[in-house]
Amino acid sequence: MPTPPPIEDEKILVYLGPSLSWAKAKAILPNAIYRPPARQGDIVSDIVNLNPNRIILIDGVFRENLSVWHKELTYALQFPGVKAIFGTSSMGALRAAELDFLGMIGIGKIYHWYRDSVTEDDSEVAVQYAEREGPDGPLYYVNTVPLVDIRAGVEHHPDQERAQAFLEQMRGIFYMDRTPKVCADAWGDDSFPYIKQKSMDAVTALRDHLMYESAPAQKPTPENLSRFFQALYERDRRIRVNGTEIPQQHIDAYTMLHNPEWERICWDSANQDLALMLCDHLCVMVSIDEIERENVRFQIRSDIKTPADFENFLSANGWTRHEYDRLMIANARIRKLQHANTVTKMYRRNTLAILNYLRTHQAFDYWAQLAVEAEKKIQKSGVDDWLGVNLEVPAFDLLAKHFEQEGLELKCNNEEYLLETGFSNLTELGVALARIAAGKGEE
Repeated sequence: MPTPPPIEDEKILVYLGPSLSWAKAKAILPNAIYRPPARQGDIVSDIVNLNPNRIILIDGVFRENLSVWHKELTYALQFPGVKAIFGTSSMGALRAAELDFLGMIGIGKIYHWYRDSVTEDDSEVAVQYAEREGPDGPLYYVNTVPLVDIRAGVEHHPDQERAQAFLEQMRGIFYMDRTPKVCADAWGDDSFPYIKQKSMDAVTALRDHLMYESAPAQKPTPENLSRFFQALYERDRRIRVNGTEIPQQHIDAYTMLHNPEWERICWDSANQDLALMLCDHLCVMVSIDEIERENVRFQIRSDIKTPADFENFLSANGWTRHEYDRLMIANARIRKLQHANTVTKMYRRNTLAILNYLRTHQAFDYWAQLAVEAEKKIQKSGVDDWLGVNLEVPAFDLLAKHFEQEGLELKCNNEEYLLETGFSNLTELGVALARIAAGKGEE
């Protein structure tokens, strides 16, 4: 069966180590993005940072780092833009045998052995190897013989009784001690049963992966994840900040240990989480228009004026468009909840909440003193709170003039300003603005 032609403009991500050299792999699939054996956190980081369309998992670490986690692959299977995830040869074969019911695609003989319970021993694919950097990527020097390669050789050996006995003998040797010399000594010479099955399966996957289709027994959903995965996603996932990858929790820790406003950051961020929790409890939903207004408002506040500005902003903040959109939805929901809460207060407005915020953020004395000085001028002008105030000029016109004079910028529409500041109506806003203008001696 001929190999289907490569799909143009697709981004294929390959995790490869000692199972096959990078040079041979690139000769088969030259345009893929090659990464070293996958560790825990790699896939969940790379799918966000690199946006691959297909992932081929061949090799992964066993001892020196935590292995790539099932939940990462479960998340990747439902990530926007990821069309397929293939597993083969080594760690990929293990994870495919465990996750093919959710749609991961297993390729090769080793995958079938694990899927069909011919073997259940993860260490059969493990090897001990050395690594160094080469001109075209890392070079791997394998020092031991993986048991799956012996199993493949035994399968085709003419003397099955002797070959099966040899396989059982090699199963009893720790994978890091199963060197070619140990195997040769046990067999009697260096012709012991051995086929490079891991390499063969890797070649098959790189060459023929487009011929395979997913056949999930059930489609993965967020329900297939867990709180532990959420911790991995939020803390250990690496993000790119101006081209450098860093785990998110390292930024968090550095900020908490250096930023003088760490208490305010903790308070405000915790309140945002609580507000979202309340939105969930009250089933607060938002429309596309409400999300877009939040998006426009955020970009104005962040001085984002062009698509290039937006891309630079995302890069500087280690953000993807997908994550940005989710935050805009969250902020739109919180704002809708805030607006609803303000309306229920009626004439109480937000006065107490704002003053208490100023008090707890060491800002009350500053703003209160400025208000007192302004009040003295207003009283000297002879303007009463309600009587004697000229309300002929529309309140929003007065607001625009005031913001211009104070060097402020109105980053929301007029109705949102009323709701968020707590002014009960246009008359109340007009009175406040007219009093301030009178205190300045303005008409």
